[in-house]
Amino acid sequence: MYKKFLCAGFVASSLVLVPVKETRANDAAALIGGALIGGIIVNEVHKNKQRQRQKTTQQTTRTTKRSSGISTAQRQQNRDVQTSLNYFGYNVGAVDGSLGRKSRVGISRYQTDMGYNTDGYLDEHERSFLVGSHQRALASAHVAPYNQILASQGQQGLLRAYRNEQLGIPIQQPPQAPIQHTTAAAPAPVTQAPTTVPTRANTAALPDFTFGQTSRTANELCNEVNILTAANGGLTTANRVTDANFALNEQFCLARTQAMAESSRIEATIPNLTAPQIEQQCEGLSQAIAPQLVGIETAQTGQVLAKTSAFLRDSGKPMKQLISGGKVCLGIGYRTDNAKMAMASGLLLAGAGELGYGETVSHHLREGIGTNRATGQQSTEWMRLALNGVQAGSTVPGQSADRIAVLNAAVNAPSAGAVAFPVFPTTTGN
Repeated sequence: MYKKFLCAGFVASSLVLVPVKETRANDAAALIGGALIGGIIVNEVHKNKQRQRQKTTQQTTRTTKRSSGISTAQRQQNRDVQTSLNYFGYNVGAVDGSLGRKSRVGISRYQTDMGYNTDGYLDEHERSFLVGSHQRALASAHVAPYNQILASQGQQGLLRAYRNEQLGIPIQQPPQAPIQHTTAAAPAPVTQAPTTVPTRANTAALPDFTFGQTSRTANELCNEVNILTAANGGLTTANRVTDANFALNEQFCLARTQAMAESSRIEATIPNLTAPQIEQQCEGLSQAIAPQLVGIETAQTGQVLAKTSAFLRDSGKPMKQLISGGKVCLGIGYRTDNAKMAMASGLLLAGAGELGYGETVSHHLREGIGTNRATGQQSTEWMRLALNGVQAGSTVPGQSADRIAVLNAAVNAPSAGAVAFPVFPTTTGN
């Protein structure tokens, strides 16, 4: 049965794989000079009118940028600074390469926390440490002891830990609870209690509520996973998968971190759009893809992919632009803890031929994040689709041989809660 689903998925996705492969080399460039994904939900005629009205303003803006005296290299350096400040919680808004008032305020907060001279202007050491710490966090925030620091103290706590290491101050490990040795008390002599008639408690005043089922957000889940990973001494490896669901959750949180980093990288190349405007378009993506998500927890994988692929082709937008938009919105969905946006973005990317993002859909279905929780078989179908897509060349940021090995080992392990029936050999003829 799975082969039928998989074949259907590849037939559907093959309709978009060819143009995707031809244009995959430079995702970010697809966003230059236009809106992110607005063509999906905004009337094209209305957009043309807007372009005419904005033409003079855009020309003036481009002229101003040319004469601003900021080189391309300096603007990119400023973007790196803004991206790093945003990551560590010093919110400076849009990553536009221009260090304005908000950026100066964020720099001042960063300098104060690190014990530097607070003037809102970075010297080379302060800039290098900030940007280098951001790159280091993307590579090491998921391993012990940094993941435990991140889970308990947040990104700024992680930055302080990096600073302390630079100063030669060892990282303080959480104290271990002392083992209490107690001596069992001697049993008290048993006496016959007098027979009494129990008094019925008055329960009329006790509250009586009906509670709905709540699910964790991606942020809550990953905070829990990071703490447990630290307690376990590191990430689960392919040769020691004892809890398949937990191993998959670790990989989900790794993919989530990489998606946020990839989103920031592409977002920095989008001209003429502020961060709120980009988030607004990503909300539009969620609304546009919502019909494709209806019933996804029970629908066949191939059918969902075919329906999504057809919708994207009919949108009239270049597939390269849709893919870049999906990557941006996936990271924004995770950054703002908007599970529905992240789920919609993952499905868009898979429907556009980036089958490796079937992993995102699988994780969301398995945990019920941004969608109804699916059966183990249903989420496994999406994961197998992703793994087969990776073999065909479709990858996601941060993908590695180790990650693939863990995903394969976890998806092929017995499902949690599955009933193992005994199998006994029988003699010939019985």
